[in-house]
Amino acid sequence: MMETNKWLDQEINALKTDETSFKLISILEGTKSLAAEQTKRLQQAQDELDGRTWSPDKW
Repeated sequence: MMETNKWLDQEINALKTDETSFKLISILEGTKSLAAEQTKRLQQAQDELDGRTWSPDKW
């Protein structure tokens, strides 16, 4: 998942370098923020699942 975020960040940064429209730059930044938040939430969900799997009181 981190590989995808690195790739996405690189692509967005490349798009931003030639862009002059403030609106499009804002959308691109929002896309980066959204991707980072989704990655964080996915990791939290995986960690919670792992924690519940290994917790003896949940068996």
